[in-house]
Amino acid sequence: MAAALPGLWYCLHLPASLADLVDVDIWKLKAAQSARLDHNILLVPIDCFDEDLDRHLQRHQPVVTVCPDELLDEARQRASALGFVLPTTPYSQLSDATVTAQWKAIHEHFLPERPKLAGEVSLTRRLDLAPLTLPHRRLARQMGWPTAELDAQDMSVSKAFTQVFHGQTRLAALARLEREGASPSEVAGRFLQTAREEADRLQVPVALGLPGTAPAYARIAYDSEVRRRSGPQPAVSPDDTWSVALHERPDHMVERAAIEFAVTHEAVASSGWGLMLPSVPPDAFVVLAELERHFLAPHSGAAVRRLLTRLNDAAQPLWSKELAAAIQRASHLTVFSNFPLGLLTMPGDSAPLCARLPVAYRPLEPLTRTVQHQVFAPPSISLNHTIKVLVAECIPLSDLVGQISRAGWRIARENVASEAATLTIVQAETLTLEALQQSVAEHRPDILVISAHGTMVGNMAALVIGDTPHLDLGIDHMPSVVVLSACHVAPRGSGAVAIADLLLREGALAVLGTQIPVEVTRNATLMIRFMVYLAEEIAKPGQFATILDLWHHVQRSNAVTDILDGSPSLRAWATSTTINGHSVIREFCSRASGQLRLPHVYEDTERVLGEIADEQGQGKRVRNWFRRPGYVPESLFYVFAGRPDRIHLSSLGWRAEPARPGR
Repeated sequence: MAAALPGLWYCLHLPASLADLVDVDIWKLKAAQSARLDHNILLVPIDCFDEDLDRHLQRHQPVVTVCPDELLDEARQRASALGFVLPTTPYSQLSDATVTAQWKAIHEHFLPERPKLAGEVSLTRRLDLAPLTLPHRRLARQMGWPTAELDAQDMSVSKAFTQVFHGQTRLAALARLEREGASPSEVAGRFLQTAREEADRLQVPVALGLPGTAPAYARIAYDSEVRRRSGPQPAVSPDDTWSVALHERPDHMVERAAIEFAVTHEAVASSGWGLMLPSVPPDAFVVLAELERHFLAPHSGAAVRRLLTRLNDAAQPLWSKELAAAIQRASHLTVFSNFPLGLLTMPGDSAPLCARLPVAYRPLEPLTRTVQHQVFAPPSISLNHTIKVLVAECIPLSDLVGQISRAGWRIARENVASEAATLTIVQAETLTLEALQQSVAEHRPDILVISAHGTMVGNMAALVIGDTPHLDLGIDHMPSVVVLSACHVAPRGSGAVAIADLLLREGALAVLGTQIPVEVTRNATLMIRFMVYLAEEIAKPGQFATILDLWHHVQRSNAVTDILDGSPSLRAWATSTTINGHSVIREFCSRASGQLRLPHVYEDTERVLGEIADEQGQGKRVRNWFRRPGYVPESLFYVFAGRPDRIHLSSLGWRAEPARPGR
């Protein structure tokens, strides 16, 4: 994998699609942030570079092969047999001149009748800033903006971020004016005001690279000498530059280049921006492990709040003004990390990040697999048809948790019955791995829900099917979405090998799992709401673009349930009658609209509930219940791994309609 890195980085500077070669309407450039136009890079060993690749090449025209010099003769012969358009390029020829010549050759081969874009094409030097600068440089070439200074050796992350932010603001402003059909003279007169307005509401996809390994995992996986050499990574390293020999650098620099490649690849695909962050402080993993262990025994809201505060304190070095600014303008986060960044609270907020905005995770261990998965980017899919959900019941009926789970899913089926034309739920008894495999093969679901116990086997988080732990499910034709309705199947504090991550290797596009043991009835409530909103969105699309957006709505809007489930007293009060003759929970739902700020969703939920309690003359008592015994924000301990942001709930063409001029 290390030997492939120079070539992988080079490929990021080639066109990702034919649209990169020609002038494109500005509104389309903005709309492309929803399309995820990845580079189609096929990473293979030389021995596998043969006719067996035909099935991988059927959807794409083979363009160019890049290889180490020692493989040139063999790679050239194999590439010619497979019909690659351009001559095979060895590492020693990777340069600004070569990438410019290949852009020209690709244009002349595929679009000879169309005018070429002006502007130079050059290779990125600063790998540490590439997640910011490379997407901007590609946009700037389309827009005719200068970019040479962005790759200067002394460029600061602050200056780079400022330029990239201004570029995204200009793009949003011009796209809006184009959609509105403004004439050139109107654009000149309205641009500054439009740009100010777009700067205030700008939203772009953001990718983050967050290195760091849990100390508990490092002690198991690496000897003392490796641990000694593996120091923390800074966010910015000016000497971290691209070269054809970058794979010959020390291990920690090779690993850094691999993470930077994954983040940059994602940022380029989404036409957004990315940032490298410093390594997670070891103490943050230690506190996280303590937090996750706390849920294994009877736990209290007060203790969880203290542990979350300690976690924020331990992770404080991660925060920079650029990170805060990026998150404030993010439509969603893609976090390449083994650490659940979404549990941290941004300075100035009172609720963790995963309440503020959608967060998707790409695990970094093993790093080789991360790069392989990132390069092999499957196309976005649309669930804009009748969705079949298979609920695999893996807990014996004799188990109380199994009984509650089955009852919860029966309620879910009843709640979505009116939307049966858009979503159906099938429950199946799967008390053995073979039964689970057969049920998936029979029903071929779009979404697989596995209702099971989670368990730790050494440092591995497994699923219990029947009475046997499993890490490898061996499912053929793995559904795109897998929901693990089970306890602690995605813990992060100890660096456990988790079934939630392993299912991505088995072919799932997105896996929803839990970091902690969750209470079965609360989990059932979340799952029911997830299915109801999903059925409604497919029937009447428009509110949620992706399944990640929909899940985020379910997760953060469950704050009131988390609070009212804090104690028997709160649960009883929730059903009491208000002065308006409604139950407390119904009154809350009617009042909360427009009053809950996502960065403060728990604080604002408490405030609205407190106002209702005041009207009943119970304000002091209810607020005291919020603190003693307190509540646990259990909904925030779910993580969505993989690519849930690429699972659309309507067709991409439908999503692009609002961006078209005159719409």
